[in-house]
Order: sequence, then C-alpha cells, then structure tokens
Amino acid sequence: MKTRINMMRNKNSSESEFLVEIFNFIKKETILSEAAENEIISAFGSRGEKAVRILKEKKLLKLVLTEEIELWKVEGTRKNYLVIDNNFCECKDFQIRSLSRGTNIVCYHLLAKIIGEKIGSYIERTVKSEDYNLLLKKITDDKKNKVKKIG
Repeated sequence: MKTRINMMRNKNSSESEFLVEIFNFIKKETILSEAAENEIISAFGSRGEKAVRILKEKKLLKLVLTEEIELWKVEGTRKNYLVIDNNFCECKDFQIRSLSRGTNIVCYHLLAKIIGEKIGSYIERTVKSEDYNLLLKKITDDKKNKVKKIG
C-alpha cells in the first residue's frame, strides 16, 4: 500500500525528512491512529513496526531527575535501553549503523522515543539523584567492560 510519505520517498530523501513529515501527520494525535502507524511503518520498515509496538505496549519510560535532566528507557526485544535526547541509544544497532557507518539516523528505540515524546505516549517517573547516578554508573561500567573484553 502506498502511503503519503512513501510516495514522497526518493533516493535523496533522508530519515530526518521522513520524521518531519510524520510529525506533521501526527501533530494533533495523542495516540497513534492506524493511518499514522502505516506512515511510520512505510517510512521506516521493521524499525517502524517495532517502534509502533513499543508505543502500543507502553514500553517507553521518561526518567526525570530535574526539569533540565532526563533519560528515557525503552523496553526492547532483548533488554531495556537508555536513550539520551534524540541523539543516542545504547543499543548495538545505533552504535554500529548510526555512529560507525552513518547509515541509519535512528534505531527503533530512538524512533519510539522521538514519536512517543511528540504525542505524549510514555510513562513519566521522577528519579532520585542516587538512582540516576546508579543508571549512569551502569552505562559507563558496561562500556568499560566491553572495551576490556575487546582489548
């Protein structure tokens, strides 16, 4: 099925342009309509399907320390992933494709976060300072351990 965004697709279109079009399409939605889901899946394929599933199953969590400091937790298929702003996910897909190859702008965790935040489809929790510090320590410890295993 050809969707509006899919018809716009050409070799010069970027995922950023598709995100802008999707935002224009869903700007007044508070839950994803079937038409919006189809647009997302059409533009992003299997990553779109997984992102939509995360939002439908309410697996997106906003962790708030202060008004200026927040992290996002996305429950993935194998584990939970931390997402920071619209720029970083700790999953291997994002790290390999986006950071090292530059082929995908967003993994499905990041896509779910971006869309979920836009339409308000997430659970928000306030995090105590010590819990936030534990989350950050976990991230840095995991990265250090992976570097030690490689090196």
